[in-house]
Amino acid sequence: MEIGEKIATLRKQHHLSQEELGELVGVARQTISKWELGETSPDIKEAKTLAQIFHVTLDELVDNDIKKITKERKPNTEKLATLILLISKIFLGIAIFILIIIVPLKLYLKYRFKNSQSRELETSIYCKLYGEEHGVTINYYENSDLPISVSSDGYFEDILHISQYDYAHQMMNVINDYVKKNGGSCERIEEHELNNMVEMQIKDGTLTKTSATVVISEADDYNIIYGETFWIEKYNQDNTWTVLENINDNCAFNLPAYHIDSGKTLELKQDWTCMYGELPKGSYRLVKDANFESDRPITETKHFYIWTEFIIE
Repeated sequence: MEIGEKIATLRKQHHLSQEELGELVGVARQTISKWELGETSPDIKEAKTLAQIFHVTLDELVDNDIKKITKERKPNTEKLATLILLISKIFLGIAIFILIIIVPLKLYLKYRFKNSQSRELETSIYCKLYGEEHGVTINYYENSDLPISVSSDGYFEDILHISQYDYAHQMMNVINDYVKKNGGSCERIEEHELNNMVEMQIKDGTLTKTSATVVISEADDYNIIYGETFWIEKYNQDNTWTVLENINDNCAFNLPAYHIDSGKTLELKQDWTCMYGELPKGSYRLVKDANFESDRPITETKHFYIWTEFIIE
């Protein structure tokens, strides 16, 4: 008896229709029909599923006589085939384990590591539409553009469901396109744009492996507040920046915050001996945070970063 006839016989013995059997195996009714007509045959996975459904062994399902279970010793060729099948199952199991467990785990760890070493930035968009003003502010990881948090008045979330998008600037583009198509206008501000308002440089002759003096000047009187806090990031070959690991958690900064008087500059010595020790050769940037008052919606005080690049030779 061919395997198609056996499937038909066993299906009828178990009082199953072709459609019901197809649902149990995970194939269409037409596939069951083709098996029973001998036009096609189930693969090994489908055959195993059929054997489980009919409560027979795989040998009984594919043997010439499903009621005869041979007790003769298997010839060497059959033993070899069984061994090969067993090895194939083992390798298949390992492959499935790698695909299901190892690969996603490695991707997750890579994502976590990359973002844990990535600076958090902020981007905002402010739009006028139908006589009203609405805005969205997104905090995101610099290296991956993955959003950390979204602040808004809810307008664009209700209309565009922006949280369904994966990337911060993708959300911004969706909002901007929607507003423009409906006759409105938008203004976007990125953290890096503060470097157009503020200039920070390393003072000539002050750079060492453990410290530098930065000179900060403003293009206008923006009433920006600067603190003494800072950190250092190292440049990577893939055009990303990695925050240096702090070797000492007990380093402290002075509390005072500084303003720049109109027409003047601010000089601050930044000593990183406590945090990083001596820096090896490489390209770096020193990053400081700054705050200034804004009359835009969402937040009254905007928090940004400024930085200057330098090389240790």
